[in-house]
Parts: sequence; structure tokens; C-alpha cells
Amino acid sequence: MKLDERLFLHDSDRAALDALKAIPGFHQLMKAFMKVWSEQQFKLINMSTNLRLGEDQMPEIYHLLPPICEKLGIEEPELYVELDVRPNAYTYGDTKPFIVLTSGLFETIPAELIPTVIAHECGHIACHHTLYTTMGRLILTGASQFVSGIGSLALYTIQIAFAYWMRCSEYSADRAAILCDGSADKIMNMCMRFAGFDKDITEDANFDSFMKQAEEYRAMVNDSKWNKTLEFILVKDRDHPFNAVRAYEAREWANTEQFRSIFAYMSGEGEMPKITKGPDEPASQDIPADPSEPSGEIVSDNVSDTSDELYPSTQISIFDGYKYFIGKDTEVVKKVLSDLGFTNITVMEYPISRFNLLTKPNTVAKISIADNEEFTAGTVFEFNARIVLYSYK
Repeated sequence: MKLDERLFLHDSDRAALDALKAIPGFHQLMKAFMKVWSEQQFKLINMSTNLRLGEDQMPEIYHLLPPICEKLGIEEPELYVELDVRPNAYTYGDTKPFIVLTSGLFETIPAELIPTVIAHECGHIACHHTLYTTMGRLILTGASQFVSGIGSLALYTIQIAFAYWMRCSEYSADRAAILCDGSADKIMNMCMRFAGFDKDITEDANFDSFMKQAEEYRAMVNDSKWNKTLEFILVKDRDHPFNAVRAYEAREWANTEQFRSIFAYMSGEGEMPKITKGPDEPASQDIPADPSEPSGEIVSDNVSDTSDELYPSTQISIFDGYKYFIGKDTEVVKKVLSDLGFTNITVMEYPISRFNLLTKPNTVAKISIADNEEFTAGTVFEFNARIVLYSYK
């Protein structure tokens, strides 16, 4: 069963990504990133440095992965363990994404929460976050190494917007984990562990008290514009939401009819829900689309937009002209276009033979978008525009 990620994608996730793409300089940044990005390099690093899990390597942990992938309808990614005392898990890649768990994670949370962490990371894959997440981490930590021609102010705006989208994407990935677990209890537990309740602490933890703490934080932030400004200063460079806020958001969504209908469908007890958003779906916005204006981490309990469409924007701007795609690996180009949001992509065999030995098979010979074969950078197309990739044999 392929679960449509739009069923559980947080409304601020897509909105934040659309806002990011609209910032002047983003397409130039995307072009520069694609020139230096190498998925194969990450593969080499993992294979040479980390521990790849499988049937004969930490099988108890590895066997947690396949049923999660089946639930979310994704291909099984490679799973690695990295020696790092900091508790963390991350997913990188593009055409072949991979998941890495740090050794510190096993020291911080109990074994029963490891599937929740893995489901969260698989949620990033299901939501097609991985290419932009990989790009975002690079930009937030060392963009100047591969970007030129973008002013420092424009780059800083993109960095803030990227961090904002990455925070929003965590809510969507949490929802994937909630669907796999059947409730928000484990996500809330995980957040409390990351907040300070290490598994070696023998004192009892109180979930109700932790959630009351989150509610008080929410009320404090929304109490005044000044408090919202202070929060914006705190979160503007963070790529993850605050632990208490994240737990609160998970609990709120697990109490919605949207969650119940999706979970019933996944359990074989209901029909596929309509892809809509309604008044019972919480909307978290730690900054608005314009990153220069601060706002609260959680703005309201209800969605004020009455539109039935989950994605109000149906247009996509191409980050480069047609010449950029010529000669690139066909499957990579298809994946990049799909991650941009295009839904109607066809690969056809190019009727003309390769001209010489330098022309590689399975590369793009010609590309057509909405019958336009000579589009330029920044050209805008509808998300369902017909794309044909003509590929050499």
C-alpha cells in the first residue's frame, strides 16, 4: 500500500517550502548545490566509517525497519549506526536515501522507542524531504564554500527560511511515526527524553506535567508580540522545534479526526481519506512565510484557511534552463523534478543513437516541459505539466 504523504503532511511544511523557493537567490543556490552534491560520496563515507545494519549485523535493530517501510509505502533505505555520544538520528540522500542512528541514541532512550525514531526518519523519506534536508544542512553549516554571487543578506534570509522549513518538516515526520505507532505517546516520550529524562535517571517522569509545561510555554509566547520576538530570536537558526512544542504538536494532531481516519485506513478498517485540511487540524507557525516578521512557535489551535486544497500553490519555478539537464543521469533528473513537486513525468527512449563514446547511456538527451524544449531558468510551470525525459539507451 502506498500511503499518500499529503494525507499527513503538516500544512506549514509545504507552505514553508514554497516560501523558501520564492526567495530571490534560491534557484541560484539550488544550481550551485546540484553541482557539488554527490550522493555517492555519502555512500562511501557510510561504507568506510559507519556500521551498516542487516540480517547479520545487529539484526534486532535492522528488523524494525521493514515493517515501518511497508506501512509508509516506501522502499527500504540502508540503515547505519554511527559512533557519536550525542543522541541523534538523521536521513540524507536523494535517489537512495539512508538513515543513520548514533550510538548515543541507544544510551539516551529505551529500546521500545527506537522504532519510533526509525519511523520518524522514514517519514522524512515518505514526505520527500531528503534532498532539501541535505541541502539545508550544508547551507546552514557551510554555504559559503560553494555559493558565489549571492549577497550575505540574501543568503542569511535563505538560511533563516531553510531552518524554518526544516523545523516544519519535523512535524510531518513526527506524524508518520504517530501513524506507525498508533498514538502520540511514544513521540511525546521521546521528546521528554531529549528534554532531560535520560533512561539512566531512576526518578519517575510525569507526562502530564511535561505537557502542562508545553501548554504554559505556548501561552507565554502568545501572550505578547515581544515574547514572540524573543522566541523568534531563539529559534531562527534551529533546524528542530523545541522538545515541549514538538510533543504538544504531536498530541494535538493525534486527537484529530484526520489522524483517526488515516490510521483506520492503514489498519484496513476504512477508506482512503480525502486530502483536505479542516478546522480540527492544528497549525504551528514558528515564523511566517516572511522570515523578517516574528511569530509564535504555535499560533492557533485552528486553521483559518477554508480552502479544501492542501497545496494552494500549483506552480513550480525551474531552477535552471533546459541545457542544465542534458547529459545528467535520467533517474537522478526524474527524482529531482519529482522532489520539486512535478507529478507527470515520463521517460522515453531517445530515437537517435548516441553520437560518440563520451555520451553515456541512461542520460538525458532532451527534456520537454509542457511542450517547451528550450525553457530558461526561472520559467514557471504547473505542477502537473507533462514532462518528457528522452533518454539514451
